Amino acid sequence: MKVKYLVFVPIIALPLFLAETAALQTKTAEPTLWGIYGAHNRHDCPVNNLETAKEVIALSKKDLKPVMEKHGVIGFVDQYHSGLEHTLLWAVETTRPHDLEEFCIDLGLARWNDLKFVPLRTFGDVLRDITAIHKLEDWIPEEEK
Repeated sequence: MKVKYLVFVPIIALPLFLAETAALQTKTAEPTLWGIYGAHNRHDCPVNNLETAKEVIALSKKDLKPVMEKHGVIGFVDQYHSGLEHTLLWAVETTRPHDLEEFCIDLGLARWNDLKFVPLRTFGDVLRDITAIHKLEDWIPEEEK
């Protein structure tokens, strides 16, 4: 009988431990920059589709703070759209990038876009890292000599 408890207690306790650990990490996590890339076909495009256009306008008037807080989104860096390419890029700061999928579902964005979530870095971050990796702190391009 005691053997059962040795098997079942870890099975029950592990998910609780992991959930608490994830909650603690979320509270202390540093925000990171992520790109939400969306693509849709011309038939679902708000320019061509009345229902999608209404959804986009309704989204623009909605208070997004509750949805952002629910999914760990700290803020929008900006929101870019290309009407002729039928694409969008929303740059967001988040402490929980794994929740971006649910965030986009709650916003309705996932209803008419194929989405991809990509970590973003600034050009300054890239320069800092490659300078350090290749020890180029004192390197000067030929055209500047």
